[in-house]
Amino acid sequence: MNILVIGASGRVGGELTQALLDDGHQVTGTTRKEEQLFDAPNYKQIKLEVTKSLETIEETIPEGTEAIYFVSGSGGKNVLQVDLHGAVKTMQAAENKGIKRYVMLSALFSLEPDNWFTIIDYYTAKYFADLYLINQTKLDYTILQPGYLAETEGDGEVQTDEDKMDIKEQVSIRSVAYTLKEVLTKTNTYGKRVPLLDGDIPIEEAVSNI
Repeated sequence: MNILVIGASGRVGGELTQALLDDGHQVTGTTRKEEQLFDAPNYKQIKLEVTKSLETIEETIPEGTEAIYFVSGSGGKNVLQVDLHGAVKTMQAAENKGIKRYVMLSALFSLEPDNWFTIIDYYTAKYFADLYLINQTKLDYTILQPGYLAETEGDGEVQTDEDKMDIKEQVSIRSVAYTLKEVLTKTNTYGKRVPLLDGDIPIEEAVSNI
């Protein structure tokens, strides 16, 4: 599959891109960095600024793209222009170009403001971006909503039962990336939001049970 990873140089984006490459997908990664991020024959790299106009974003997305991952983030420095409006513009561009599959990296309880206790601006941006994806597009979307991203190896086991989750709990970055990879072609995840924390269920099984 020809896949665009918006935010390939990020912590999750890097792990995700490598996992997709290992699976044999043709991956185009976006980054503002000059150096080539991955040395693989099935990898290409472009600069795509989500703060640019919708027309510019549309023109930058490669022809033949079949799926888009939005795993970019502002790091708290420009949440409205990147995490909210930037995300929305990539959704609009996907629809305008006829790209149906769209996977969004969000945050645990992003649609439940009563659970927020920190980084409120970031959660607010994610709230409205997720709502736009759900209510204003006809994309085959999946929204992955992980808890606190932990710099741990992870054991490939997760949980997806929101009723048993606490917003302060964590999930390994690698598990987030592998879950993102796993949902790509799983139609049972279309139109779904998927909360995610470290747990005791293998990722493949957890995704199949969504």
